[in-house]
Amino acid sequence: MNLKIDNPFQQCEIKFSKTKKGQFEGFASKFNGIDSYRDTIMPGAYLETIEEGKTIPMFINHDSYQIPVGKYSKLSEETEGLFVVGDINLKHLQGPSLHSAMEEETMDGLSIGFRIRKGGAYDDEENNVRVITNIDLKEISVVNFPADNDARIMVVKRDIDLIESLKDAEMLLRDAGYSKSAATAFVSRIRELTRSDSAKSHNEITEEKDVTGLLIERLMQI
Repeated sequence: MNLKIDNPFQQCEIKFSKTKKGQFEGFASKFNGIDSYRDTIMPGAYLETIEEGKTIPMFINHDSYQIPVGKYSKLSEETEGLFVVGDINLKHLQGPSLHSAMEEETMDGLSIGFRIRKGGAYDDEENNVRVITNIDLKEISVVNFPADNDARIMVVKRDIDLIESLKDAEMLLRDAGYSKSAATAFVSRIRELTRSDSAKSHNEITEEKDVTGLLIERLMQI
């Protein structure tokens, strides 16, 4: 699964267009802040994504297995952070409901779904933070979350804890952006290594599962 960082509406500075129904603008991400996992995003982190010119889909609560409810027609880096123009598809079944919820601010904010590009982060040990310098932006969701700010950030470590089968591991890799063939090859190799599970002790199997999770976590950072 992609990493996710949330930006509450009060920081997004959301404004709806007066001329185009369903269009809004605001900041999907702010620079130089430190989240509850001690991550900070630096200016320039989105430039490669912007230069690629790809369309960034809009989802509700990161439900990326559904049809996108809209898209972002503009991305730009400003002094404060990543500025976006979003277009809600009002012909989508959930489009009008999403538009209404955003206008009423009954949804909580915007949240980016991303991967860190290779070499796109480093540890600032002096300040105990991970500095993110290059992001591969996958999607931006409109989200609602519990009031606890510490629960606002969802990271891949939590999702690794939910792996209960090799199929779960494969789906996690697919969500992280790996191709189907790469994810299948990885899981096939793990399956080969665990083929004799029935003859192993419980402790050996548990240890092997922990190793699988560690390998996936390392792959997420590549």
